[in-house]
Amino acid sequence: MKGLIIDGQNAGASGDMFLGALVDLVYIDEKDMQIADKKRLALLQELATKIIKATDLSKEVEIEIDVIRKNQFALQGVQLKISIKEPHRHLKIPQANELLDNCFKVLNLSEKAKNFCITAFQILFEAEAAAHGEPLENVHLHEAGSLDTFVDILGSAYLMDKIELYNAIIYVLPIALGSGSVTFSHGTLPVPAPAVAEIVKKYQLPVHVGTLKGELLTPTGAIIIAALAKLFESRFVPRCPFMTIKEIGIGFGTKEFEKIPNGLRLLVGNILEDEYPKEEIAIIETNVDDCSGETIGFLSQRLLEIGAKDVYLTPIYMKKGRPGTMISVLCLPEEVNLYASEIMNQTSTIGVRISYSSKIMLSRKIEEFKIKISDKEFTVRGKIAYNKLGEIAHFKPEFDDLKLITEQTKLTMNEVVSTVRALIAAELKKRK
Repeated sequence: MKGLIIDGQNAGASGDMFLGALVDLVYIDEKDMQIADKKRLALLQELATKIIKATDLSKEVEIEIDVIRKNQFALQGVQLKISIKEPHRHLKIPQANELLDNCFKVLNLSEKAKNFCITAFQILFEAEAAAHGEPLENVHLHEAGSLDTFVDILGSAYLMDKIELYNAIIYVLPIALGSGSVTFSHGTLPVPAPAVAEIVKKYQLPVHVGTLKGELLTPTGAIIIAALAKLFESRFVPRCPFMTIKEIGIGFGTKEFEKIPNGLRLLVGNILEDEYPKEEIAIIETNVDDCSGETIGFLSQRLLEIGAKDVYLTPIYMKKGRPGTMISVLCLPEEVNLYASEIMNQTSTIGVRISYSSKIMLSRKIEEFKIKISDKEFTVRGKIAYNKLGEIAHFKPEFDDLKLITEQTKLTMNEVVSTVRALIAAELKKRK
């Protein structure tokens, strides 16, 4: 399944950064980067010209567009420079919808793309209404009603159509809000600005303050992400999901930061979590050097008996070269207290480390097989694992059942293992 990861962890997201990252993804197969960027510029100029023409402001608008290939701290992507001189307007909902309808006629967008645009502007008007305590019908846009915003949203809608991203599962990593203050038509206000704060709150976008000063998540950036999250299958995640990355698009903003690239990354690939079962796990660890081997052995068995997914021991060297043991336990996140308490109660440790992770697995099930060996019939449980196509990847007989057969026959364990595996393999082959 195709996945799209929106990564604004360092520098947030703005409309031109999102559009720039999408521009970086088109013509990505072109081997000559200069030719590719010329095609990108031509495409963007054509889009902007059509949008301005649809607004009936062609004679009153001056526009300059440039696509700049940029490198920042080992990241390479696109910085868009879009300068639009236009008459000052205060757009209300009917006017904005009329402009969108006119643009839809000239851009030939899909229904999904149209819904995205309509939803994005609806989110923007609702956020402005909530921020200013006004009825929705009275709200009018200032900076956010400029043609820049229309180019960012309609351009993004068009390019997502072009590179077929509306069918992707969308993953949103925590977005940097920025800090300090921002100055605009309503005055100087703390970051996040009221409209951004309303969007983040209503749509529960994952955010963090970040380390950089200034506004990093802009209203246009927020409404693009919120609209995608509202309309399409999306997940807010603290870290990148398991995936194979096929393409990377980076859109740079105009600000320059020390040691941190001002870029928004879009990562496109195949999500492995949708091909294999996934499970969230907790990892509990502690190091001990003054605990007997008998106690550690007892603890390991005890943890498995009460339901730990796995327990493993690692020999280590600790302070002053003393040999010790690292005890590691895998369990479900909600069971951390149970196993942490058991470790601290049964050993000399005064604390444990806890980390959380995800794992993907082959789907599996346990079946029982009737096996005849040495004129005796036994029941052997077998764990069968399946690949993503539903085919048998491998199987393993349960060791306790093999041990019982060995004890009740004159065969060795190796003979029992090879015989049982051959009989189970023959039975599974019949099922194909």
